[in-house]
Amino acid sequence: MKKLLFSVAAVAAMALTSVTDASAQVIKGFYKQPYKTRNNGTFDKGTSIFSLGLGAPYSYGGYRNTLPPLYLKYEMGVADEIGIGFVGGLGLGRHRANDDAYFGTVVGLVGYYHFNKIIPVRNLDVYAGLGFGIDINNRTYDGAAEARIVGLFKGGVRYYFTNSFGIYLESGYDRLSAANLGVTFRF
Repeated sequence: MKKLLFSVAAVAAMALTSVTDASAQVIKGFYKQPYKTRNNGTFDKGTSIFSLGLGAPYSYGGYRNTLPPLYLKYEMGVADEIGIGFVGGLGLGRHRANDDAYFGTVVGLVGYYHFNKIIPVRNLDVYAGLGFGIDINNRTYDGAAEARIVGLFKGGVRYYFTNSFGIYLESGYDRLSAANLGVTFRF
C-alpha cells in the first residue's frame, strides 16, 4: 500500500512539474520588490477557492478504502498569504478480518499559509495548512458511531491553467487518505 501511495504521489508530482516547467513563468525582479507588496498572483486577500478531489487508497487499523475518499474544500483569503478554509471528506471501507463496512466522514477548519510571496512562479500556488476537525465513523456490524476531534495537517500545490481553473495535489493527515488530487475553481 505504501508503494502504491508513493507511486501515485510521484507520478502526480512529475506530471505537475512537467506542466509547470512547460508553461510557468518566473516573475523577473520578484525578490527586488518589498516583501509586503510582493505576490506571484495565485492568492491574495479576498480570493475564494473551491476544490473537489479524490483521495488515494488508504488503510489503517485493519480498515481499507473500498472507494477513494471524496473531498470538498472551500477557502477564503483573509490576508495576501493567509486563508481560512473548511474541509469535508467522506470515505467507504471494510475491515480486513471480518468484512465489516464503515462510513467515515471528516469535517474541519484549516488555516493555510500560501508561499506566494516567496515562490516567484506565476500560476503555481504552494501552501501548507494546520487545523482541527471531527472524525465520524459508522460501523455496520454493531451500528456504532464514534466521533473524535483530530488534528488536520496539509501541504499541497495548485497549478492554474486559467485565472479561475486549476488542479491540485495535496498530502497530509486527515484520517481518510494520505494524499488527494482534484480540480480547483478560484473566484
